[in-house]
Amino acid sequence: MKEFTITEDFPKSEIEFDLRFLNPNACYDYMFSFKWPNGFVCKKCKNESYWISKRQLYICTSCEHQHSLTADTIMDSSKKPITYWFKAMWWFTTRRSGVNAVNLKELLGFGSYGTAWHWLQKLRRCTIRKDREKLSERVEVDEFVIGGRKSGKRGRGAEGKTIVAVAVERCDQKKKIGRIRLQVILDYSAYSLETFISENIQPGSNIATDSWSSYSSIIKEQYHHMPTNQSKAAKDYSSSYGVHLVASLVKRLVRGTFQGRFEPKYLQNYLDEYVFRFNRRKSKYIGKKFMRIVQQVVKSSKIKWDQIKLDLDPISEFLSLELSG
Repeated sequence: MKEFTITEDFPKSEIEFDLRFLNPNACYDYMFSFKWPNGFVCKKCKNESYWISKRQLYICTSCEHQHSLTADTIMDSSKKPITYWFKAMWWFTTRRSGVNAVNLKELLGFGSYGTAWHWLQKLRRCTIRKDREKLSERVEVDEFVIGGRKSGKRGRGAEGKTIVAVAVERCDQKKKIGRIRLQVILDYSAYSLETFISENIQPGSNIATDSWSSYSSIIKEQYHHMPTNQSKAAKDYSSSYGVHLVASLVKRLVRGTFQGRFEPKYLQNYLDEYVFRFNRRKSKYIGKKFMRIVQQVVKSSKIKWDQIKLDLDPISEFLSLELSG
C-alpha cells in the first residue's frame, strides 16, 4: 500500500508571503488546496474535471455547475481583490497583538473605518473551529469580571460588569500552561458553569476550582474535582496559577486596547481571537497561524453586514478605543 506524507504549506516569513501571494491566482490556488485537498469534485454530479472562467469560477465539465471559492464564506460579495483579504489575514494572525481597524484601514487604503472594522469582526468569527479538541488531563477553571471602573463590590458580587469563564490546561508541575478557553457567561449559576465546562473540557479530566458552591454539583459525575480554598492556597501547582495569569493578561488587553471600556456584545469575538493567538503562541513559524485562518475562512459561512449589527454608535466608540491599541 502506498503511503502519503501530508505536509503543511505556509509562508514562513512576510517576505515569502509577499512573493508568493502577489497576484490573485496564487491566492485562489491556495484556497483551492484547502477546499479540495484531494482534487476538484463537483458537489452536484461528483465529476472531477473542471475549467476556470474569467470570474474565477470553477465550472464542472460534465454538468456545468459553477463553484466559487468565496461564495457563502465571509468573503462573499466582497468588491475588494482577494489579495487584500490575504494581506488582512496575514496581519491579523502574525502580528503579536493582532491588527486593529484603524491600522487595517490605513494599511489597505480603505476609505471607511467601518469596512475595516467589519472585516476584522468577520475574521474573528473564523478563529474557532467547531470540531476543536476539548481540554483534558488537569484543567483549572475560574471566572473573572471585565468592565469599566465602577464603585461597589468586587468579584462575584460585582454588578454591571461582564462575566468571563476561563479554563486552562496545566501540562506539568512546573506551572507550564497549555491551551485555554474563554467564554462570556450570563451569571455564576451551576447551569452557566456546567454549560461552559461540558462544552470545553473532556469528561474524566481533573478539574481544579475554588470552593464556589456551584461547581460541586457540576463536576462530581463526569469529572474529578479538586476544589481549593484560594485564601489558604499557595501559588504552586495545586492552586489556580494558570487561570489567574490568563485572567490578568486578558484584563491588561482590555485596559490597553479599550481603556477599560468595551461593547459587551462584541467581547466574545475578541476573546476568541485572543484564544486563537494564545493557543498558537509557540508555533515555530508565524505563517502557520495564517494557514489556519485561511482554512477556517474556506469553511466559513456568509455573514451579512446586519448580522454584525454595525451602526454609527459602535463605530464612533471603537474608533476612539482602538486608537489606543
